[in-house]
Amino acid sequence: MALNANEINYLISELDFNDTFIQDIVEHDFHSFTMCLFSKQEKAWLLYVEIGTPYQRICKTNRIRKKSTKMQRFTQYLRANIVGSRIVDVKVTKGEREVVFTLKHADVEKKMFIRLFSGPSSNIIITDQNLMILEVLMRRPKRGEEKGKLFTPSQEKEIDEVKFPIRSFTANTFNEEIDKNISAEKTDELLDKLKNQVILKRDEELTYLKGQLRDKEKKVEEYKSYEELKASADLLSAYSYLIKKGQDKVNLTDFEGNSVTILIDSALSASQNINAYYQKYKRAQRIYENNINDINEIKEAILEKEKHYNELLSQNSINLFEKELGEQSSSKNNNITGPGLKLNSHGFDILVGRNSKENDELLRHHVRGNDLWLHTRDTAGGYVFIKCKKDKSVPLDVLIDAGNLAVHYSKAKANKKASLYYTHVKYLRRVKDGKQGLVIPTQEKNLDITLDEKRVKQLLSKEGGLF
Repeated sequence: MALNANEINYLISELDFNDTFIQDIVEHDFHSFTMCLFSKQEKAWLLYVEIGTPYQRICKTNRIRKKSTKMQRFTQYLRANIVGSRIVDVKVTKGEREVVFTLKHADVEKKMFIRLFSGPSSNIIITDQNLMILEVLMRRPKRGEEKGKLFTPSQEKEIDEVKFPIRSFTANTFNEEIDKNISAEKTDELLDKLKNQVILKRDEELTYLKGQLRDKEKKVEEYKSYEELKASADLLSAYSYLIKKGQDKVNLTDFEGNSVTILIDSALSASQNINAYYQKYKRAQRIYENNINDINEIKEAILEKEKHYNELLSQNSINLFEKELGEQSSSKNNNITGPGLKLNSHGFDILVGRNSKENDELLRHHVRGNDLWLHTRDTAGGYVFIKCKKDKSVPLDVLIDAGNLAVHYSKAKANKKASLYYTHVKYLRRVKDGKQGLVIPTQEKNLDITLDEKRVKQLLSKEGGLF
């Protein structure tokens, strides 16, 4: 609940500003700062100011709040021109939520108007003794609240103390009550907000993993009969003398005495058709086994995520929630420079080449042997690298992120899906006299990706970008 004029007046009346100096001003965010004060009577004490929020207030505080990482323009002005000033007088404009500080430093007088008004009317305005505006927290030209304009303070007015009472309190002082209770309300709201964001993050990640699981299970179902391809290849091999060029099928008797018809390519010879069937068998077997492995990894990842988020949400900790949400854009302090794109996924750096020149440059100067390389199979596209970390394996989520980027920056993008292969950089072999950046992978593994454009968009929106 917002403070009324009577309550603000009561808060100020509890405080002794006699012979008080402003020793420092600590900014917490755009809307709040703490004035570090000192007087012979009170010694060192803190005055907290928050404006332009549902919890705006001015009160004495014992809380040490977090300092902002980047100081805004207005706070810089306060530290340069207000710190060191003596507080000559503090009063509340009668009937208004306006606190007026009269300050003096080296015989120069300034005034600071803290307007705890509702909505866009709230502001902090610094003037000289003639009310010429020197600086403002929020520039509002239409209201005449900008540097160089003459400021008009609020007019005093009567206020109904019955209609606007001072709320009851149990703390030793009203300042203590306001600081404690409103801070608690603000903390509770922040906690709820962060918790909802964490729940949303959990649901998005689990939904994505479960979607990947369904895709892998479909692949397994599609290729589970790969042994039938080998059986056909074996039959063709045994009866190769019956296969004539120009045929599109051949009728044979299998090893159990059953009649079977096997489709073949009329343009190929017997040996070529046999070899094609064995190649189909090997590919289908590889896809089947890789997807079985992926299914096990995804199921394990789902269980780990569910456990992680259950433990995290049970903590109800603002710090833990902020840390979790901060991981979504944790690409700061990254000193890699070079061509292409630099992105971050769960703390792992991902480098993306978008053409042959960038592919070659990344390969030559920006990756090492243990880094992972991904590329679309049988389709032109950019190289994607995952920078390795010592003693850490690449999580499935990071591999899937990199896979989506590989599809996005390839000609397979139009199809929305592609088969990729990936291996360590040390297993890539350059093609002698080949095109720029052309390599042949060895010891590669397969990865099937259905393009998730939302996931790609989130990755590209993170810090890093061109490098």
